[in-house]
Amino acid sequence: MKSATKRAIPLLALLAFPALGQSPDARPLRLREYLAEVERTNLDLAASRFNLPIAEAQVVLAKLLPDPQFTGGIDAYDLTDQGLPTSLVWGLSQTIELGGKRGARIAEARAGVTLAQAQLADFFETLRASATNAYIDALSARQILDRKRRTLESVERLVAATEQRLQAGDVGPTALWQVKVEAERFRADFVSAEGDVRAADAALELYLGAPGAGQPPHVVPVGDLKIPAKAMKEEVLVARAVETRSDVLVALGAERTAQAQVGLARANRWIDPSVSASITHNPSDAAAGIPAQKALGLTLSLPLPFSRLTHGELDAARAAAQQSETQVASVRRRVAVEIRQALARYEATRNAVDVYAAGVLTNADRALEATRYSYDRGATRLLELLDAQRTVDDVYLGYAAALADHARASVTLERAAAMWDVEF
Repeated sequence: MKSATKRAIPLLALLAFPALGQSPDARPLRLREYLAEVERTNLDLAASRFNLPIAEAQVVLAKLLPDPQFTGGIDAYDLTDQGLPTSLVWGLSQTIELGGKRGARIAEARAGVTLAQAQLADFFETLRASATNAYIDALSARQILDRKRRTLESVERLVAATEQRLQAGDVGPTALWQVKVEAERFRADFVSAEGDVRAADAALELYLGAPGAGQPPHVVPVGDLKIPAKAMKEEVLVARAVETRSDVLVALGAERTAQAQVGLARANRWIDPSVSASITHNPSDAAAGIPAQKALGLTLSLPLPFSRLTHGELDAARAAAQQSETQVASVRRRVAVEIRQALARYEATRNAVDVYAAGVLTNADRALEATRYSYDRGATRLLELLDAQRTVDDVYLGYAAALADHARASVTLERAAAMWDVEF
């Protein structure tokens, strides 16, 4: 009996850790709360948000007109020392944009704003899916740890029972050695699972910014991976996604930007004349009897558009527009395929969960109890009992993996179908 007590002490010390999610330096968050904090504090998302005001600033710049130019100087300066008067000139010139250049620039800049908005939405949706998968990993790690804890407790009870039977002379020392080896193996698995939980919790913080004042530095997930099944029709999902999915909107935004660039390239082929007005002041020359004079000049300058003989800029813009149209078609095609793939994986994982829930877990527990009952009465060997314990452990770990796979498949399907109602 003393040996059994000594054996129980390490187990109690090992299992006497705070309940998961109850650590004073960690705060429990449900998925909805966690994702809200990701949206609020993620630094990569915060950096991506700056792309929107940058694009909006380009609209302001596009509205600007060419600046007028002021000129002033000496028109004629006497270099012969004959006392000739010096003429002074002041002028103002303005370039006049033709061909709708300003409107084309504004259209391109506004298309850039729309594209930046779509890119920000796509970045957030990708971030949200990645953060949710990390949350699933953390919940799954806890479920696995709980299973390994239960298995270790069961084997430790078997160690104590075997020690009692050894003292009673029902079994030999070999049986005790075997069960102790098995207990140590499960204890190592349990310790490894504890490390997996800590690593999964740390991964949650990759998507969060620094905690606020007074908040615990760490977070832990709260939830259950046993989520209900969803009935979804492929044609409905595809019809929705090809119009509203964020990467489709990004491709459409890029297409509109490319079309606007074609308009700008076409407008840039127009020449821009310059109008100049000047005033020339000639001071009086009393010796020569010449009175002071002021003259007004007006000139029109037209560039000679030899560069317009080539169409490189316009041809490149048109090719880019055609390329963007093809990319839109490609993205929509990919969306349809991804939804079919995601739906197939989702249904497969759902079926796997149903198989476990339909009786595999219950039958595994019954088989273990029956084997333990026979062992306690000497009708079953120890190795058979240990094999039954390993089988139950493998079944429950397989169930945990199936639940995690189903949850991840649900996230993938909803991301692919441009919808989001995930909750654990």
